[in-house]
Amino acid sequence: MTAVSLIALSCAIVAPGWAQTTPDQAAAPSSDDIVVTAQRREERLTDVPIAIAAVTSNQLAGAGVTATQQLGQVVPGLRLDLSGGFSQPTLRGVGSSVAGAGLNASVATYVDGFYRPSQLSNNFDIADVESIQVLKGPQGTLFGKNATGGAILVTTLEPTFEPSMNVKISYGRFNELRTSAVVSTGITDTLAVGFSAQRRRTDGFQYNLYAGRNADTADNWNVRAKLLFKPTDALSFLLTYEHTRINDNSSATYSAYRGYSMANDPALIETLLPGTPQPVVIPQVRGTVNLNAPLAFKVNADGITLRTRLDLGSATLTSYTGYRDESVFISQDYDATNLTLFHGVFDPQEKTFTQELNLASNGSGPLQYVAGLYYYHDNSRYPSYLATFNGGAPLNVFDAANYSESYAAFLDGTYSFNDKLFLTLGGRYSIDKIRDRFAAFPPSAFDGASTTFRAFTPRAVLRYAIDNNMSVYASASRGNKSGVFNATGFSKDPVKPEKIDAFEVGFKTSRPGFRFETSAFLYNFRNLQVNRFTNTASILVNAAKARIYGADVQLSVKLAEPLRIELGGAYTHARYLEFPEAPTYLGTGFPGDPIRTASVDAGGFQMTRAPDWTGNAAITYETKLADGKFLATASYYRTSRFFFDAGHQTEQKGYGLMAARVNWTTPDGHYTIGVYGENLTDTKYLAQVLQEPQAILQQYGTPRTYGVAFEMKF
Repeated sequence: MTAVSLIALSCAIVAPGWAQTTPDQAAAPSSDDIVVTAQRREERLTDVPIAIAAVTSNQLAGAGVTATQQLGQVVPGLRLDLSGGFSQPTLRGVGSSVAGAGLNASVATYVDGFYRPSQLSNNFDIADVESIQVLKGPQGTLFGKNATGGAILVTTLEPTFEPSMNVKISYGRFNELRTSAVVSTGITDTLAVGFSAQRRRTDGFQYNLYAGRNADTADNWNVRAKLLFKPTDALSFLLTYEHTRINDNSSATYSAYRGYSMANDPALIETLLPGTPQPVVIPQVRGTVNLNAPLAFKVNADGITLRTRLDLGSATLTSYTGYRDESVFISQDYDATNLTLFHGVFDPQEKTFTQELNLASNGSGPLQYVAGLYYYHDNSRYPSYLATFNGGAPLNVFDAANYSESYAAFLDGTYSFNDKLFLTLGGRYSIDKIRDRFAAFPPSAFDGASTTFRAFTPRAVLRYAIDNNMSVYASASRGNKSGVFNATGFSKDPVKPEKIDAFEVGFKTSRPGFRFETSAFLYNFRNLQVNRFTNTASILVNAAKARIYGADVQLSVKLAEPLRIELGGAYTHARYLEFPEAPTYLGTGFPGDPIRTASVDAGGFQMTRAPDWTGNAAITYETKLADGKFLATASYYRTSRFFFDAGHQTEQKGYGLMAARVNWTTPDGHYTIGVYGENLTDTKYLAQVLQEPQAILQQYGTPRTYGVAFEMKF
């Protein structure tokens, strides 16, 4: 069945019961309506002609999603993978497999309206999150560069003038302790303050044979303070300070994929490290590693933002001003053994300043619009990369940095010809000035280059409202990922921007107790920024084209007062049209078969981290028990096979994850106790795979976990 046929069938199934409903008879907005900000203004989800997955904090908790890296379990078509600590989201097949100074993801992450470019800190724990919206497809018009695959919009709780407090504590397997507190109160009639804090610590599940203890321990914490000042009903200021400290060794804890490691060759090891006892122990099963390097993945980040809103009557003017300073320390064992074949230590730093002004219309006139100006300045630097080879002294390989400065103007408007037909036209013009600076084997002299890229990213959408709660739409849009320099590859040749042309048709309907959405899409993707081998060096180039098409479906039904079912599914056919020299590594590392760099023709191959099928299901049951509230949720996520690399050397077969939670809340609503379980079937699956010359590194996902939870709310 084709994607278009799927939509036609969906409309045929859903439409008959309401086909004769007129706009005057349409259901009025109800508590079931979901309000989103996908078009930079508040609108009902049903009215927005974009494929959106909107999930609340309760839905995240019910599915066992405690960090952004697990969002794929509730959003079909989305994967959020790690690559050595770098967060690399892939949405509908569009993602990025490169990491380094100034190299950003293809799916943009926004927190409270502010862009977060760093791939090293976008895997964060969820505590005071109100909701998360995942916008599928290019969002270049309203969310700018680096949103070719879509955007993830995280909204945290704002201060309230009424006193409130929410404290959560949970304890589970692997000695995992999670605590969080969110408090808010009004200081005066015009001033309110909010504060949130969270901490997660765990002993991990991966035992290090070399050290005699677990390697993947974690102790992460975050605090966020907010000050809301509303001198008048029309004017408000929201000042936010956030501090994040991550100390999570799981991102640096690897074993060998299928045992592939150069340490398997006794003759080679005797040459490189004479006298080494043989054979070398090279674990490859879940839960065991053998690493002698000091392991570390530490993030220290501070951010301050100011959101100013002024209601002008016919429109609202909003200013977003933000600054973020982030420093990271990473130490990894790239040979996956207790030998010192290759250890790496580096300390990325990034400073980002953004300023946006946008004017969004109010009211119910025929023209609704948003217009804006945007400025972005980012310094991303790797001051050093200390590599230790074959037991020798550490060698500083490079000092590299990328500097970006961007300016953009955008305008997007929707005109209603009548109460049924709506036309949206929008465009964004961007200027990106980039510069790199690098020194190979400092203190050698620095070199670098600079250039400027310009891009126009338009969109056009036609929406037809069958009634007040049902519509169909068709859209065309363009996405742009800025050109870059590969500073860590000592390159003065810029890599051109990625371009994606997207076409989508969709159907949405929402009634009390019922919501259904489906869409089909086609993407033409060119100038993909990918790595390619030149001799043994990996360089960043525009070397691939791709075509992606598919469809997705979301359904939410309240079958009876206590029972709700939510279903989602996505089919994504993502294939490289051209990729003539895709990088890969051949060989196992066993005698006579050394690991070596190679290139393959990946034309026709499934794209990196892009499974054909993903889906999720959740069931929620709520009823009264002992005068209190009993709530039970169960969820299941399923993905088909996918590959971690373009050359199809490293794969993950299809697997499923199941989670469940049971809570009871006291009659006064103040206290909740519960039990939970995640990965209940104890599925063994790979969370990431890294190809390196010394070993193919792998990391398993967390085994079955379970625990107890307590919540206090006033």
